[in-house]
Amino acid sequence: MTKTRQFDVLVVGAGQAGCAAAQDLAMAGLEVGLLERAPARVTKPCAGGITIKAAQRYRFSLDPVIRQTSHCLEISLGGKRARCLESPAPVALLTHRPELDLFCRQQAQAAGAELIGIRSPGAVHQGREAVTVVAGEQRFSAPWLIAADGANSRIRRLVHGGGQHAGAFAIEGLVAAERIDAMPRMRMDFGCVSDGYGWLFPKADHVNVGLYIAHHRHHVATRQALARYARQALGVDDIQCVQGYPLGTWGNARAMVTGRVLYAGDAAGFTEPLLGEGIYGAVISGQAAARAVIAGSADSYCEAMMAWRHELSRVHGLTRLFYGVLPVSYGALKHVIGAPLVRGVSRGLTLGQTVRYWRRRMAGWPGDGQF
Repeated sequence: MTKTRQFDVLVVGAGQAGCAAAQDLAMAGLEVGLLERAPARVTKPCAGGITIKAAQRYRFSLDPVIRQTSHCLEISLGGKRARCLESPAPVALLTHRPELDLFCRQQAQAAGAELIGIRSPGAVHQGREAVTVVAGEQRFSAPWLIAADGANSRIRRLVHGGGQHAGAFAIEGLVAAERIDAMPRMRMDFGCVSDGYGWLFPKADHVNVGLYIAHHRHHVATRQALARYARQALGVDDIQCVQGYPLGTWGNARAMVTGRVLYAGDAAGFTEPLLGEGIYGAVISGQAAARAVIAGSADSYCEAMMAWRHELSRVHGLTRLFYGVLPVSYGALKHVIGAPLVRGVSRGLTLGQTVRYWRRRMAGWPGDGQF
């Protein structure tokens, strides 16, 4: 019989949510099993832009993996009516996601978490005092399990049941710097795909180019659509490392705990739906799940994430409005709300906080004089 390895807590998924949880748990002195399929080759696809609010949540400096710092965001409507929204403070830190994930795994391991390569989990058995994960011939058990294994979470389907949730979708790839005439600014082209936008994120030796669609149920981004966008935006369609992936944007409406299993990051649906920014939700939920495990209370996790779930609910309404009335909403973004939005993001505010601040100022509230 295969021996079952015992831990104080299991974390499945070594992305941003899983590593954030594993590091905090290990720093608290718990024995952490960080389970990941093929950890040496894991390359979670992602545009790699880190907002200031997300960067402020890490327990360590991201300087070693920052490729570029952007002080502006260029926006357009299908490549036309462009405007560059600038800020004295950084708007985003641009990283290459494989480098970022490797760096975060190293921080979790340095804190004491044990990174273990596994096959896809085949079963999860949950008792009154422990959870056991079966992956091929491997078995792992702990009083708590944090599932941070993405929008199509295998753990969630095994434990909670049901199929895949319809969230957002993105497809991206890399264009080598030598293939283009000049490096672009950080850029979002709204309306170049239905219900979404295209992006260009410069990363020193390459440009990350991609398409985001807010409602995957209704629209599909394809390799052909990505190639067309790259030709329009960069003049070339020689795209390497093309990957498509779902994003969990349903965290305001789905269960985030099943017994002794806590869902974090995309597995909990904590990606913001308007622009598809998921790193912030991943980091804060991973850290909140760790605090709940340390406290021995799943209820405290739900309480800690209540504000973010409320934020997601508000932004869902904003998302439907924004993409539903393009190009009118783009005009408002370009001429009215874009500049304060970028300033709010550079201050570390969430999208919802920025919009609410702007509305109050427009209504005559004097504010704090700084924004």
